[in-house]
This record gives sequence, structure tokens and C-alpha cells, in this order.
Amino acid sequence: MAKQCIHCGNNPVSHFSAWVNNSFGVPANRLYLAVCGEREQKIFGYLVKYAFQAFLASFRSLGLIKIHSDPSYAGTARGRVLWEEALRRGIEIKGIKFLGKQTDSYLANVMGHKIYFSSLPRPIYTRTGSDWWLDDKAILKEKLWGAGISVPRGGSFTIYDDCERAFQTLEKPVIVKPRLGSRGRHTTTHIYTRDQLRKAFDIAKQISYYVVMEEHIDGSVYRATMIDGKLAGVLRGDPPRVVGDGVKTISQLTEDNNRKKHNKVSEIVLDKRHKDFLSRTGGDFDTVPVSGEVVDLLASIGVGYGGHSAEVTKQTNIETKKILEAAAAVVGDPIIGFDFIIPDIEKSPIGQRWGIIECNSTPFINLHHDPIEGAPINVAKYMWDYVERNLDVY
Repeated sequence: MAKQCIHCGNNPVSHFSAWVNNSFGVPANRLYLAVCGEREQKIFGYLVKYAFQAFLASFRSLGLIKIHSDPSYAGTARGRVLWEEALRRGIEIKGIKFLGKQTDSYLANVMGHKIYFSSLPRPIYTRTGSDWWLDDKAILKEKLWGAGISVPRGGSFTIYDDCERAFQTLEKPVIVKPRLGSRGRHTTTHIYTRDQLRKAFDIAKQISYYVVMEEHIDGSVYRATMIDGKLAGVLRGDPPRVVGDGVKTISQLTEDNNRKKHNKVSEIVLDKRHKDFLSRTGGDFDTVPVSGEVVDLLASIGVGYGGHSAEVTKQTNIETKKILEAAAAVVGDPIIGFDFIIPDIEKSPIGQRWGIIECNSTPFINLHHDPIEGAPINVAKYMWDYVERNLDVY
């Protein structure tokens, strides 16, 4: 089990394993893009598929893997909503246990076609090969920027001195994060000074040789799930925050929030993470915000951190929807999630300082099914619709 790390947040990982994966993943992605065309991608996809089938068969014969039919034991909430939707539409689906423990891997029989998948039923290859680079924040920005789609200014660095020189050219604050990785691990926001930059760079380096620095954009983080190039849902994620009354301290306001929070929202327990974040934004636990002032307590978003979630697909401006679908066409992958920041989701993005900050190959579609606010969207339905239409790539 990974040692608890405040920079990993609620999802700790082994720093060594993450460093190896994130660091060697970057050149591997570049190499794959350089040497593999559509034919090679297809061959590689089928090799992986058949290798997994052989692995599954041999481990089942040894009793190391067992198959079960209980959706309550799905490996993740994401797997559970997929399983429930599969049952509703008559798809036979089973879970895989390894050494008695549930995994996030599944077997499905779709119209007589057997599919083995982990996390999400992704196709075994894409014609663009984007499944090898879409999680790479630097490559993604290159592709989107080249297509005229808004992304924050910045770059990828391995040496601190290079990062510091670029820092002088960017609008402050900036954000620093590992080039590969997810869930905001080892990410530092609201960086204004060289001392803050040095510390943030070292934190990101703990799990990645390659570090991304980019301009920070103000606003909530939105997660757009794209299925077959079309927008399936947009979820707003907010960090834990308080609203000042001109009398109470941040600590006291946090206690008030905890007393009236939604039962799906985790309690906010102020600790070093919050202290470090507030110090970069000019406050501390004893600060008294003025009446009506909104104070974020952490960069991490979502209910697991004491934040908020809201399904806002209907409120999303039509121009933003068009740009997201244009971005999906650039990436060329049928199942992705874009994270983007925009000050006002209901207004046209034209004239707003906004941008797509990253792309995920295994988006948490379950978040659309169970928001704190807004009407749920059954994204799992769109997922299985895609699979049924495209069995030739499974």
C-alpha cells in the first residue's frame, strides 16, 4: 500500500511506480506516434486483446482468477453504472476477481461478440493512435493549439532553470503538474513567486521526470465526456470553499459548512494541504473574509474533498459545445473526457479567458449519473450504444 502523501490527495500511489510509468510513458508515446501507422496500431491492438485472453484463460485454470455475476462487487462506481446499464439492455456482463479481490476488469457478451475490458469498453485500437498520447498533457496541447482551440499557455520541462525562464514570460499565477498522471496528484496551483515555483517543480518531479507549467485560469473545472465525437455530459466540479460574512474566520466558516453539508459530501478537515494552499492565495485559517467573499480552501475538486458537483450540460453554451466536439475530432478517440476551465459556462467562450487543460482516456462517467446538483445523465447508455454500433473494433 502506498505511503500516505498529501500531494497525492485522496488517491495515493507508489511514487516509484508512478515515476516509472509517467517518465517512460512520454518517450514511448512519441516513439509510437513516429513509427506506427493505422495498420501497426490495429495489429498491436489485436495482439493485446489475444494476450489478455490467454492470460485470463491460464489464470482461471490455476484458480487465480474467478468470474462473478454480482454488480454490487464492481471494482469502481464507474464499473457499476456500466454494469447496471448493460443488464437493462440485455447485455451479459461479469466481473473478474484476482486472488479473491474484485478488479475493475469485466467480460461482456454484446450481440454474441465477447468483449474484455478494464475500466471502460474502449476499442482495441484507434485509427489515429490517439489512445497512446491523449493522456499526455503536452502533446494534447500541441494538437489542440494547432487546431486553434483554446489551451492555457505554457510548456513541458525537465530542468528547473528552463522552467524558471519560461515562468518569467507567463501571466501569473501559474500551475505546475506532472506531464502524465490524473486526479490532480502532485499538482500545485496559484504559483506567483520563484520560491513557490521551485517547491512546486520538486513536488511534481516526485512522480514524473517531465513537468508541465501553464498559466492558471480562474473558474470552476468542468468535465466533458465525449462519446463517438459527441458531447454526452458536462459536469461542474468545485473545490471545498466558504463564503465570508465579515465576522467569522475561515476555520469557523468551514465548521458551519460541515454542519449543513450534503450527505454525499465529505467533511472538510483542515490540514497542511489547506494551509499551504491558503498561504499561496494570501490567507490562513484565522483570516476573516469580507461579506460575500468566496474563498477556495483547496485546488482539488469534488465531493470527496468537501466540494460540490453539478450536471450542467443544458446550461453549457452552444459555442462551447461545438468547440468541445471540434476538440474531440482533433483527438480522434471515441471515448474521452476533457477537463476545461471557464469563468461562465452559460456565456459564449468568445471573450472569456478559458481553455482545455487535459484529456482522459478513462473518464469517470459515473459522476454524470449522481451529481449533487442538476439532472443526472445516463452516460453509460451512450457508451453501450457506441459499442453496439462498432463491434468491428472490439
